[in-house]
Amino acid sequence: MPVSLAVLGTGSKLPGPAIGNEALLAAVAPFISSADARLGKRIGDKLGVRFRHLSRSFAQAAGAPRPQDDAPHLAADALSAAIAGSGLDWDSIRFLIGHTTTPHTLLPSNIAWSADRLGYGGPHVELRQACTGFAAATLIAASMRSAGISPVAIVGSELGSTLFDPRAIATDRAQLVNLMQMGDAAGAIVLGGGGAAGDSRIEFVYYGSNGLGREPGICIAQGGSGAPVVTTLGIPHFTHRFDSVREYGLNLLREALTVCKLAGFDRSTVDWWIPHQANGRMVEVCARHLQLPAERIVCDADGVGNTGSAAIWVSLDRLRRSGRLRPGNRVAVLGAEASKYMFGGFIYVHGEN
Repeated sequence: MPVSLAVLGTGSKLPGPAIGNEALLAAVAPFISSADARLGKRIGDKLGVRFRHLSRSFAQAAGAPRPQDDAPHLAADALSAAIAGSGLDWDSIRFLIGHTTTPHTLLPSNIAWSADRLGYGGPHVELRQACTGFAAATLIAASMRSAGISPVAIVGSELGSTLFDPRAIATDRAQLVNLMQMGDAAGAIVLGGGGAAGDSRIEFVYYGSNGLGREPGICIAQGGSGAPVVTTLGIPHFTHRFDSVREYGLNLLREALTVCKLAGFDRSTVDWWIPHQANGRMVEVCARHLQLPAERIVCDADGVGNTGSAAIWVSLDRLRRSGRLRPGNRVAVLGAEASKYMFGGFIYVHGEN
C-alpha cells in the first residue's frame, strides 16, 4: 500500500539500567539449579543477547514492575518523547493507537491507562499483534490519514519480564530462552499528513499472514476466556514452540523481503534494513539467508533484548538519533511475528531535518 505519512517524531523508553547476562543469572540463582544457570549462560551466548532492561526486580520469583516502570508509564514516557520531537502538543493529536501483549490490565486497555497519565482525552484503541503490531497500527494510521484524520500517535510496549517465574524452569527448561532473550521497553511514533519530498516520511506499508491452520509458535494461553484459570506455573507465561518458530520464522522475513522487492525496494534502492529484532544474531542471520548487506542491517537486540511490540519503534528511534542516516536514506523494515505467523513493515525515508 503506497502511503504518504510524515514522520513528525519518534521516542523510546528503556526501564532502569542495562542488565548483563551474568548479573541476570545471579539475580535468579536462588530459584534455579546451577546446571540451569550454566545452560542459561550458553543460551544467552547463542542468542547474542548481552544486555536487556527490565521493569521488575528478581528479589522475588514473581513480582510486579516498579511503579515508575509499569506498562502505562513506559508507554506514556515513549509517547512524550515522540511528541516532544514532533513539536506538537497533545491537543493536536487526533487519535492514539497502542499495541502490546503485556497490558497493565486486561481491561481497561493499556493505552487507556497511558492516556490518563498523559492527560489525553481523545479517542484511542489497542491492538494485540505483538511483534507486527507496529505494521497494523501504521496501516490504520494511513487509512485514517486518507480520511483526513491526522496526526496519529502510536506506541508499542512490552513488559515480558513480569510474565516470568524462574521457578518454572524446573519443569520447563525452555523458559530459560524467555529469560535470556526478552527485554522490556516502549517505543512510539507520531505520524501526520504530507510526507512530501524533504520530509521524514513513510512511503509504503504492508502487512500479511501465512499461519493459516498452524499452531501458534508463541502464545500466552492463560488469563483469556479460553483458559481463565492460571496454571501451576503460578502466573500467565509465554510458551514457545521453538522447533516451529525455527522452521517457519525465517519464511516470514523472506515473505516481507519479497513484498518489498515487488514494490521496487531492494538492495539498490534501500540504504538500511531493520529486521525483526528476535535476538542479537539477526545481522548474521539476515546477511546469510536474505543476502542483505551486513553493514547496513540494524540490530539492537544484543543490547536491549527482544522487546516484542516495542522493538521496531525502539530501533527506528535509535537509528534516527544515531547520526548514521543521511537525507533521502531509505530504511526497509522487515517485521515478523510467530504467534500466528504474521509479517509486515514499511519503507521509511529520512528527511532533511
